[in-house]
Amino acid sequence: MAGLVEKTYGDALFELFLEEDPSKLTEAKEELSAVNSIISELPELIKLSKTPTIEKEEKLGIIKEAFEGRLSEYIFNFLMVLTEAGRLEYFDKVTEYFKERCNEYLGIADITVVTCQPLTAKAKADLSVKMEKLLGKKIVMKEEIDPSIIGGIVVKNGNTTLDGSVKARLRALRSDIGSVIC
Repeated sequence: MAGLVEKTYGDALFELFLEEDPSKLTEAKEELSAVNSIISELPELIKLSKTPTIEKEEKLGIIKEAFEGRLSEYIFNFLMVLTEAGRLEYFDKVTEYFKERCNEYLGIADITVVTCQPLTAKAKADLSVKMEKLLGKKIVMKEEIDPSIIGGIVVKNGNTTLDGSVKARLRALRSDIGSVIC
């Protein structure tokens, strides 16, 4: 569940794009993710943004020097607003919340598929079609490999997990046997 800061700033940015140009939501989502990747690789930037002995103008100057001309106007201005408000440390959470709002609006479901070995192209396509029918949304699939699940598949969508792994079946079997024996 989103906290107050990410909801406030994420909603404001989302509403801005809805008013100005909803067709740019996907582009904005991708740009925010790219900036988030950069910021997450520079923990000293977040540390600097929280340092009270550094003047706000200097913090804004650093952000301006690093990002001006490299980002769209709205995303750059949004980054400046977060910096000025002393909320840059929430950028990752705001980005995630904005992404959720965009996906909801655009009818997209991000799912994570965990298997013990990579899926074939056909298996990915089949799974995508089944998940689209089940969720009623366009699917964006991220694949993870985890040999510990032994076999089968685990599908994660938001707070929902469909666990059809061999590991889960063995765990359930162990529980069933344990309840019979005890």
